[in-house]
Amino acid sequence: MIRRRVAHVLIALTLTGCASSVAPAAPTPIPSQPALSNAKCADLIVLGARGSDQSPSKNHGVGAEVSRSVTAMAELLHERSRTTVRIVGVPYPAASGPAYTANVFTGVSHMSLLLTKLGKECPDSMFALVGFSQGAQIVHGTAVELTPAQSRRLALVAMIADPRRNPGDPIAHWSYDAPTPGPGKLGAGTPIPQFLRSKAITFCARKDEICNWPPGGYAGHLSDTHRHFYEAPAHVAQTGEQLDKVLERNGI
Repeated sequence: MIRRRVAHVLIALTLTGCASSVAPAAPTPIPSQPALSNAKCADLIVLGARGSDQSPSKNHGVGAEVSRSVTAMAELLHERSRTTVRIVGVPYPAASGPAYTANVFTGVSHMSLLLTKLGKECPDSMFALVGFSQGAQIVHGTAVELTPAQSRRLALVAMIADPRRNPGDPIAHWSYDAPTPGPGKLGAGTPIPQFLRSKAITFCARKDEICNWPPGGYAGHLSDTHRHFYEAPAHVAQTGEQLDKVLERNGI
C-alpha cells in the first residue's frame, strides 16, 4: 500500500513538472516612454515642414498639424515597439505671397541637405518626411528628386493637404470623410517614384480647396477646412493611425 502511494505521488509530481515546462511565458510588456525623444539620433527621425506663415519656433517648428499627427503616430508605434521618435523642423522661409515658389525650392533644398547631414551623423537612424500645405509640397518635391540609394533609410513620406496632390498617383490616399477626386490647387504634381510608393501617403479633406481643387474653381478666402481640419483631435487620430500603418508596413 505504501509503495503504491509513493508511486502515485511520484507520477503526480512528474506530470506537474511536465505541465509547468510547456506553459507559455507571459508576454513582456513594452515599457512606457515619452511619445517624442530629445535624442539627436533617435531610432526614427521625422523631418517636418510647416505650412505657410506658421511659426518656426512653436510646435517643434513643424506646425500643429504635423506635430500633433506625428505625436499620435508615435503613441501608436510605442504600443508595439520601443522605437524612439524625434521631430526636426526643416528651416525655410514659409511665407505665402509672391515668394511662395522660391520658398518651396528653398525648402526642398534644405530638407534634402538635412536628410543627408543627419543621415551621416546618425548612421543607425531611419527617417520620415512629413509636411502640411506648403510643407507638404516641399515633401513632395524632395521625394521626387531622391534616388533609390538616398531613399533606403526612409520609412515614411507623408503629405498633408498638398497643393500639388495628384489623385492619379498610385500611392496611399486618405480622404477622411469622402472621396477627393480633384487635384491640388497648383495642379497635379509629379508622381512619387515607384521605389517610394509603399512608403508614401497623402491626406486631403473633401472641402479643402488647397488639395482638392473643385471643377468650377474656388474664389473665396482660405477655407476653415484647410486652416483647422487637420489639427482637430479626431482627425489627428486618423492621420496618426494611417502614418503608423505605413511604418509598420515598412518594418518599423
